[in-house]
Amino acid sequence: MRLRIPSRYPRFSGLVILGSACLAPGVQAQGVQPATREAYFRAVGEYFEVPLQEVTIISGWELSPDEVPVVFFLAQRAGVSPDALIGVRRGGRPWAEVASRFGLGPRAFHIPLPDDADLGSLSRAYGEFRRRSPGDWAQVRLEDMDIVALVNLRVLASQTGVAPLQVLRMREQAGSFLSCYPLLIRR
Repeated sequence: MRLRIPSRYPRFSGLVILGSACLAPGVQAQGVQPATREAYFRAVGEYFEVPLQEVTIISGWELSPDEVPVVFFLAQRAGVSPDALIGVRRGGRPWAEVASRFGLGPRAFHIPLPDDADLGSLSRAYGEFRRRSPGDWAQVRLEDMDIVALVNLRVLASQTGVAPLQVLRMREQAGSFLSCYPLLIRR
């Protein structure tokens, strides 16, 4: 079950032209079909209950496509605007520090995954979660790739009906969550 948190940040009506202008070069540089990118961003927008246009604008702000859901996740959980988060992130801060600055710790990112499963790129992070009691999860050190993966697992599992562990496995094969999205919706 997905927790729905109402959006509390203002919409970006003034940035539509700027965001649209930034999108085209990014699509070509990624080597991903524009339809794939749009479908992925549409799923992100539906999950966070924001228009596709707003997701597209945020994607033009020097972020990888896989980071875009992180912006909306943190914005909704912290009750701040995406541009405030991006401003801190652009200052060279890791996602964990950005999250902490807005009152969110590792607990906010944790999702249940099977104890005995091979978690690939998340093995280190889940090793830390499992070595500590939930009351001590604030001490877990999450790297950028951990936060990006955990947010995308939550979003894509919810939007596609595919189990988080399977989403993770498909992402590891495809190289990115954006690239694995078409594989998830074909299932």
